[in-house]
Amino acid sequence: MSLFGWVAAGSVMFAALIFCFRLMRHGLRTLDDDRRKFLERIRTGERRLAEEQKQVPAAEHLALLRAGVEDLLRLADSPPGYRIETATNALLLHTPKGTWRMELSMRERILHSTHRVLHGRSRWLLSGCGHQEQHDDVGSLMGSLHAHLRADA
Repeated sequence: MSLFGWVAAGSVMFAALIFCFRLMRHGLRTLDDDRRKFLERIRTGERRLAEEQKQVPAAEHLALLRAGVEDLLRLADSPPGYRIETATNALLLHTPKGTWRMELSMRERILHSTHRVLHGRSRWLLSGCGHQEQHDDVGSLMGSLHAHLRADA
């Protein structure tokens, strides 16, 4: 065997040794183990995202809602007679059939010792045209508003 053959055999053995070392360190896992691990990572990320969303001030929530309602109207080719108005902790959508009020109910408390603002659980209220609804998030509020506007049209 030539020197080149020995080098090739040595590199293959070295690669096999590294592969075996990695298998021993991580162990052989099944697909269910990997799925369980990644689902736990996803749940942890969702919990972290929910905590971060609690730290968003009410004014920013309303700005996002206003942008969403404007997009909803723009996607409907900006129908005539629809107008958006901002009130304190609420957004008013004036339509030809009536006015829809979207309100954010969130408790905010200032901690004087640390000068931080604690945000409580938010609740979205949708009222107008004989309907009163409560929603946990802005997505379900927008879905409900869209369904009501399509039913009115």
